Amino acid sequence: MKATRALLVALLGTLLGIPAAVQAYPDKPVRILLGFQAGGPPDLVLRQIAARLEAALGQPVVVENRPGASGTIAAAAVARAEPDGHTLLFGVAANLAVAPATMRVPPYDPVQAFTPIVEVARGAYVWLVRSEAPARTMAEFVAWARERPGALNYASPGLGSVHHLGTEMLKQSTGIEIVHVPYTGGLYTALLSGQVDAMFESMPGPLPHLASGKLRAVAVTGSRRLALLPDVATLAEQGIGGVDVSSWWGLVGPAGLPAPVVARLNAAVRQALAEPELKASLDRMGIAASPGTPAEFGAFIREQRDRWKAVAARAGTATE
Repeated sequence: MKATRALLVALLGTLLGIPAAVQAYPDKPVRILLGFQAGGPPDLVLRQIAARLEAALGQPVVVENRPGASGTIAAAAVARAEPDGHTLLFGVAANLAVAPATMRVPPYDPVQAFTPIVEVARGAYVWLVRSEAPARTMAEFVAWARERPGALNYASPGLGSVHHLGTEMLKQSTGIEIVHVPYTGGLYTALLSGQVDAMFESMPGPLPHLASGKLRAVAVTGSRRLALLPDVATLAEQGIGGVDVSSWWGLVGPAGLPAPVVARLNAAVRQALAEPELKASLDRMGIAASPGTPAEFGAFIREQRDRWKAVAARAGTATE
């Protein structure tokens, strides 16, 4: 009976022009690689989605954290994987746009190396200072920096990161001179201890430090204020334009992923993001679900790659 059923599936697949392996997808556990440590915002979101994908696909969905090199280690591994839908990447701005656009010899082209499946969520960045800093608005921060040219500094998780290039955009827009101090970790420790004076950080990371009163949010990126930080004006509201910085996350697979596999995964993720419980979880993190079609996500990745290339060129930034 099983052999007959398999033969019928194979025959139907042949008649429809769809391989039987695709018809049976997934027929083993699905791995989703993440290029960052467990416990961070992308990891927290991915694990909620993975649990729902497991129920929808009928196979285990395993999250595998492979941090390092701005997420490019994990991304490169997925780019080399078999395009059968069993190895996927939860990509972010860092490894799907910024790092490949700023490396002298990138390990992959994010447009050519991957099949876009679905964008998942976007979030704003927050410009942070210590609570004792003499700046409650961007105008006050700019004045503080101009009073001490080259004396203030800012933290980032590394050369060519969104945090770094976003601050370079801020410098270009305001004409201030503040010094970049890259860290491999411990950004909050550096800011809280006074080793650095300011930094950009994505939501929801700053929330506990803002609630404790140890840090102050001076501005947020994006076109509107955050519901969780209603009293913090956007950069645009404060007269600073040209700093278009956001965090975004989405699911991709290796190049050549079959269209039926892409369609099934896209539908399953969009269904998960429509669940009230998951939406409420994202709301509490200050990020917004942003699912769309694979084509829309692919176009967005291309636009982001090209934009960050231009930003890096203006900043004179290139990494190894």
